[in-house]
Amino acid sequence: MRMRPTAQSAGQDPEGEQQAYELRAELDELLRASRYASQRERRLNEAIRAAPGRQRPDGDLLRQLAQARALREGLGARCLQLSDRLEALENRLRSRQPEPEPQPAQAPPPQDRPARPARPARPARPDIGALAERVAALHRAGAFAEATELLSRAATGLDPADAALLAGMLSRRGPTGASLHLARSAAQCAPEQAVAMLAELRELGLAEEAAELFHAFWGYPASALPALLAALERAGQGADGATLLWEWGSAPTPELTALATGLRRTGRHADVRTLLRQAAGRPTAELAALATELPAELATVLLHELAALRPPVELVKLAAALDTSPELYGRLLAALLADGARHRTTLAALRSAGLPTEPAAAPRSRWGRR
Repeated sequence: MRMRPTAQSAGQDPEGEQQAYELRAELDELLRASRYASQRERRLNEAIRAAPGRQRPDGDLLRQLAQARALREGLGARCLQLSDRLEALENRLRSRQPEPEPQPAQAPPPQDRPARPARPARPARPDIGALAERVAALHRAGAFAEATELLSRAATGLDPADAALLAGMLSRRGPTGASLHLARSAAQCAPEQAVAMLAELRELGLAEEAAELFHAFWGYPASALPALLAALERAGQGADGATLLWEWGSAPTPELTALATGLRRTGRHADVRTLLRQAAGRPTAELAALATELPAELATVLLHELAALRPPVELVKLAAALDTSPELYGRLLAALLADGARHRTTLAALRSAGLPTEPAAAPRSRWGRR
């Protein structure tokens, strides 16, 4: 809770300080309302997507979704307007602030009256308007490297809500590209903070900046992606996680193998299946190489996905490519035989190609019979 400024703390313009206090309070309320509207919009989207099959979504849900979207966009626009007013007011107050006058030394308190302990100072909210002006001033002076460094520090050091407000100011007033660099730099934060920044940008209607940050997520190494996917899931941004997995489905075999292994290690088994399902569209030779590189359990998941998704002619090509690896061939054959009626055509094509259609018999021990 912020302390209401008094005439003593307001310097030469107590009325302006009071107005700034009220603007900050109103901006906080609007940001909370904007987050609520965004959460409601996400819930309605999920309810509409949950409609079975191709059934048309309920008309009332569609109307509620349109209302929630309009409310969220209106609140975002209002937040940016208030941030502009607050920036202008803070600039005016700074320009009127007099130099502090030297204070006469005060007598020490009487020895019989203990001094009152000082209260800890409340952390001051960053002056976002001054920060935006500093970035613009560096650009005007040609100090582009310094401006870029300042934006990078702001992305990682500011609260996500304040960083999003700064992006909004820079988006409208320039310098050109500054808001995009700020958004991109937020990908360097811990996953929770980066995802929070993404949500704040969207709530303020900064679609281009949000897209820039989301695209930066594509550059995460495989080792960092499970934590990012978990953060997106907790923030209700599961669709973004599915999009990232779709992109990773076309990654080179070593990187995809590393990601699948990391997802399995962190218990994200549904993400493993999604990732391998996306990879199932690769050429047959790549799929055979991928099955060879994956750990045994994940190779089995991949082969079952392929058995469910690929047509008979492609499955025969894959079986031929795996024929030199009896273990992998056996797993593919087991996936086909698990639903023999469905894969009758594929099994017939395997027989025509001279490939086995029965599981290999286990080797008999020489001591099994006498």
